[in-house]
Amino acid sequence: MSYNTLKREHFAHSARIVKELVISDFKLRYQGSYLGYFWTLIKPLLLFGVIYTVFTFFMPVAVENYAIYLLLGVLIWNFFSESTLIGMNTFLAKRDLVTKIYFSRAALVYASTISSLITLLLNLVIFFFFLAIAGVAPGWEALFFLLYLAEMYLIATGITFVLASLSIHFRDLQHIWEILLQIGFWLTPIIYPITVVPFEYHSLIFLNPWARIIEYSRDIFIRHHIPSLYLNIILFIGTVIIFALGYAIFKTQENKIAEKL
Repeated sequence: MSYNTLKREHFAHSARIVKELVISDFKLRYQGSYLGYFWTLIKPLLLFGVIYTVFTFFMPVAVENYAIYLLLGVLIWNFFSESTLIGMNTFLAKRDLVTKIYFSRAALVYASTISSLITLLLNLVIFFFFLAIAGVAPGWEALFFLLYLAEMYLIATGITFVLASLSIHFRDLQHIWEILLQIGFWLTPIIYPITVVPFEYHSLIFLNPWARIIEYSRDIFIRHHIPSLYLNIILFIGTVIIFALGYAIFKTQENKIAEKL
């Protein structure tokens, strides 16, 4: 059997494992819950509702179509937060599976982040509903969001690889990461426009790839404008670097995962 054939069979086997893990994660996540999937929708909507009320009636923000502006940012950040928080504990949560059966441990991370991506896709139905209510019709440039979705997934997965690898050594990492996510939420232009930040600090804010993704997504959906090729190339290069570094760090720890659990 040729090397290429073995490689294809290994890939197909890994894909089947990821598929089964994604299905299992979805079933377990909502098992015994009356509202099931709707909990994942209610949480970001409640956050959106509170922020929208505060920054519309008490501290008005001068942003056109603020409801969809805010909702898009909240949904994207919620995907990042959920995928990393759940994914970083995937080895601990599936300790019996990891210690008793040999398979590529990366499959657990992929399954976890794919599950969160599916949740984001379902939640985006609500976003498009809000777009329709606001009378904002997406143009052809909205197709660029498919690229941003792929980049979102790769960035979240790369970071999750690092967090999952470190969490087996440092069990307090989840609490630290939750604090960092809270700080990141306020430092990222989610509830406020980037224009309220002095221009000289914009380059610092855009070191955060999520700030770029959120702003670029707003550009294509709300402003009907495609960010320049140069800006998209920067985001793409940053995405590849984050994913590659995350995966490389994970590979250095993969053989130690079972014994550390």
